[in-house]
Amino acid sequence: MQHHAAAERLALSETLRRTGPGAETLCGDWSAAQLAAHLVLRERSVVELLGRLPSRQLRQLAQRQIDRLVAVEPYERIVDAVAAGPSWTDAMWPIPTSAIWSLPPVREHANLLEYLVHHEDVRRAAPGWEPRQLPIQTHDAVWNRLATAGRITLRNVGIGLVLVAPSRGEIRTRLARRGAPVVTVTGDPVELAMFVFGRLTVAGVEYDGAPAEIAAVKGADISI
Repeated sequence: MQHHAAAERLALSETLRRTGPGAETLCGDWSAAQLAAHLVLRERSVVELLGRLPSRQLRQLAQRQIDRLVAVEPYERIVDAVAAGPSWTDAMWPIPTSAIWSLPPVREHANLLEYLVHHEDVRRAAPGWEPRQLPIQTHDAVWNRLATAGRITLRNVGIGLVLVAPSRGEIRTRLARRGAPVVTVTGDPVELAMFVFGRLTVAGVEYDGAPAEIAAVKGADISI
């Protein structure tokens, strides 16, 4: 099994270590410490995992748990927990969230985009950032996960979208397949991932389509 997600987790952890806990990120109004706490709790807490659902009450509960962890744990220990990842020893019953996330197939297939996008949330919030040179295999792995992610994050976009990664192919959303007006978004897989997760202001992509439709895409709610 390839370990792209594990490599990205470690790279993200090193970036967090070099970043102060109060540093801004591109993930809403979260600081670097809050983003790190989210990553820790996402793999260990049912409350935080459910907080990603479209429920205001669940989001508030998850946010309180994040803020509590930031308040009681030193930043360095939170980052250490990000780097270590979950294990069976962290399991809390009756729902052993950490045990499930510690399974290698789950870690690899469900975490790569999470770590990649949040890593860029930290990197690209700082002035003077530059795109990273990642291995071709990492780009391939990101590309292979975009169709599944896009079905969730692009569901509220009322324009058909065609995501194009040169030399890799295209991904068409449901509306595009049904013949709706289309906007084509072109970039490498990492930049397309930033687009798919709503980081439009920093995504290095190109748009092709009618101006009004491009504007509608840029103003759409693209999120989990």
